[in-house]
Amino acid sequence: MLKVGIAIGLFLYLEIYLIGQVMDQWGVLTTLLLLALTAVLGSRLVKREGVATVQNMAIKLQQGAAVGLDLVEGGVLLIAGFLFVFPGFLSDGLALLLLLPPVRRWVAVTLVRAFRQGGGTLHGQAVFVDAGGTIIDGESTPVPDSPTTPVLQLPPPGTDPSRRKK
Repeated sequence: MLKVGIAIGLFLYLEIYLIGQVMDQWGVLTTLLLLALTAVLGSRLVKREGVATVQNMAIKLQQGAAVGLDLVEGGVLLIAGFLFVFPGFLSDGLALLLLLPPVRRWVAVTLVRAFRQGGGTLHGQAVFVDAGGTIIDGESTPVPDSPTTPVLQLPPPGTDPSRRKK
């Protein structure tokens, strides 16, 4: 927990330092306009990528494929949106990286693998729609001593997770 606090403190220090450097070079008004512009443009980019992710999930659901990894990618987009709104140039650069589909997919896969290695389970409420349009709403609970089926389908190790079929 201490490492997280130090990382956040260092991040905030770098953000303030970069804003100060830009203010020294270009002035206060220009810096504030740049920060506002990146927030507005960034939110539009996040919206566009979010719509594309939702459309991709809808196609996968119609085909009966798993959408778990796409949901995690949506969470990564949510983080990117927060980073764009957070004032600073370092956060905007990180958010731009998260908008790139290969980077976003890599972060999502890494998060899922870290979650699984940490002993996390992916159980809870779920809504499924079959090919006929029937909606099945339910809950799942882990059963002791029973094999569990993975909710998320990860690409095999060594493959490029950023390649998507369109």
